[in-house]
Amino acid sequence: MEYLISDLHLDHANVIDYCDRPFDSVEGMNETLAEQWNREIAPGDSVVYGGDLTIRSTAAALLDWLERLNGEVVFVLGNHDDVVMDRLDHVQFVDETRFTHRGVPFHVVHDPADGPSNPAGWLLHGHHHNNWPEQFPSISHDARRVNLSAELFGYRPLAVDQLVEYLARGERFSDRAAAERALHS
Repeated sequence: MEYLISDLHLDHANVIDYCDRPFDSVEGMNETLAEQWNREIAPGDSVVYGGDLTIRSTAAALLDWLERLNGEVVFVLGNHDDVVMDRLDHVQFVDETRFTHRGVPFHVVHDPADGPSNPAGWLLHGHHHNNWPEQFPSISHDARRVNLSAELFGYRPLAVDQLVEYLARGERFSDRAAAERALHS
């Protein structure tokens, strides 16, 4: 199974207020995010991670988190990912990546400003969190963009199969919950 998510910002106290995250502490946020990740993702699953994993930009901190999280990760580097590891067995570090799923082409970058203005398929990105909902909702069908930020995904990874179902609706969705409601209405 293939999954997507971005901008966990583990160990980042300020992101709780900045993005109005529903956590009382960094420790509680870290544990919840890691549990949600590992509940959704099995060790052999593939994850395209859209950047900004941890605010602690040391190799040891990044390695510690990546060892705790399940899955084979394609890690698209974000603006807070100062440390690039040359090699981890289950992680591939890239500036961008492309893939096709069920005939739908995707181009993944961290900041949408770094992506193509007219992608051949869908531009998947993080970076903007939930702070500009009009410009960067979870799914902007007209702009052919998907914001992968954790806040918009309910703080858990999204299966690419599920995303393709959301996209097939041809609608704009503010977040994952809105897309789920539309699918079940």
